[in-house]
Amino acid sequence: MSATTNRQLIEEHFAAKGRLDRSVLETEFTEDARWWPPVSGAQRGLAVRPVEGGPKLAEMLTTLSLRLYAPERSWTIELLTADEHAGAAQVRLSTSLATSGDAYENVYVYFFRFRDGKIAEVWEHLDTAYAFALFDRALGQQ
Repeated sequence: MSATTNRQLIEEHFAAKGRLDRSVLETEFTEDARWWPPVSGAQRGLAVRPVEGGPKLAEMLTTLSLRLYAPERSWTIELLTADEHAGAAQVRLSTSLATSGDAYENVYVYFFRFRDGKIAEVWEHLDTAYAFALFDRALGQQ
């Protein structure tokens, strides 16, 4: 696919994540897609590395994400680049925590690898120390 098509795929990916649109997310991933969350997330038991399978990824990004975040959320793309094979985006997630309602805003960087017009692999990077401090504080408030 072209660089323009892959940029559009990334843009639609974050729009679908914001809407919690599982059916659209499933169509964006290859059947054997892999997602590499931060190692620290795996160490805390939040995710395995890698999460495998397009349908499982769509479930993780919609249903399972509601364990951490409120359904109202927005992903703002701050930087985006893509070519025919790979892409990267710096995005800001604005939402609140599911457990406490406290505001949550963090910057994420994602690297994408494409195959046959779909997302085949994703690497996720964020300030996990900041996120975990908020999660821990929210759990302490219950």
